[in-house]
Amino acid sequence: MAPLGFVSRSQKLGLAGKSVPMTILRDPVIQGVVRITSDAPGPHVVMFCGIHGDEVSGIHAIEKMLFDLFGGTRELLRGSLTMARANEQAIAAERRYVKHNMNRMFRENYGSEIDKECYEFRRTQELKSVLETCDYFLDFHSAPIADVPFLVAEEKAVEFYSKLGISRIMTGWSKFSSGTIGGDTENYANARGALSATLESGSHFDKASNDVAYAAAISLLSVLGMIERDEKPAATQADVFEMHSVVTKEFDDFRYAGEPRNFQFVKKGEPFAYQNGQPMKVGEDSYLLIPMKPSEIRLHEEVCYLGRKIQSPLSEA
Repeated sequence: MAPLGFVSRSQKLGLAGKSVPMTILRDPVIQGVVRITSDAPGPHVVMFCGIHGDEVSGIHAIEKMLFDLFGGTRELLRGSLTMARANEQAIAAERRYVKHNMNRMFRENYGSEIDKECYEFRRTQELKSVLETCDYFLDFHSAPIADVPFLVAEEKAVEFYSKLGISRIMTGWSKFSSGTIGGDTENYANARGALSATLESGSHFDKASNDVAYAAAISLLSVLGMIERDEKPAATQADVFEMHSVVTKEFDDFRYAGEPRNFQFVKKGEPFAYQNGQPMKVGEDSYLLIPMKPSEIRLHEEVCYLGRKIQSPLSEA
């Protein structure tokens, strides 16, 4: 399989002996970015993988998609598709990031703690331009503690991305975008007019997450009529969880109360974790969202989130 950085600069492809009006171009300036364009007008879709270098499901999905299009087994019927391997240094190192969390770097203003000479800062500035003109954006991720795939999408995008067939959606991230979790790719693209979502395809360590990511990529392009598919995914009446709190690791003794599970129900008044020797309790019935391994989180970084279950727009009668 040809990785994104090694795609031939310009090709017209043939499919079943026919000429396919589709061009594949390696970006001449931005490394690791490939642009695929149909001669027929349509939406511009952008997909990122590897914002966190140890989350490989999206890398597999995007490279398989490229292989399909490059090899002629799929055809881009309309519009354009841009795919990027985001944090190539972290991917090579098999680490979440090298110096800075790139998914907190998509912002306009930076504090003095940010090293503007480091790779991740410079790479973010390159990739910002990719998000300036897209109509739809999907960022691929996975999680260390996850048993089911889910999407992160803001309210305006929930109904559309429910069409991808993912049964759980987390929303409300933008309410905290001015704090420690701001600077994510999804809300950067949203602010520039795109309809965006982040896919958490499952566990880092479960190969099934590769299949989930690839299926989501196919579903998105299929729903938009950009590729052919035998059956479009059925719209899912997804369970929607609204995030209400960000939990940061402030002391090295942070630990969960028991073995954490994503979307784990926590009853009002019950502790979900301990920190600085004290129990951390919820003020309302809540769900534990995206719990991360405390040992892998630096002080003052988010270690999990809390949310409430709300009614899905698709289930309203």
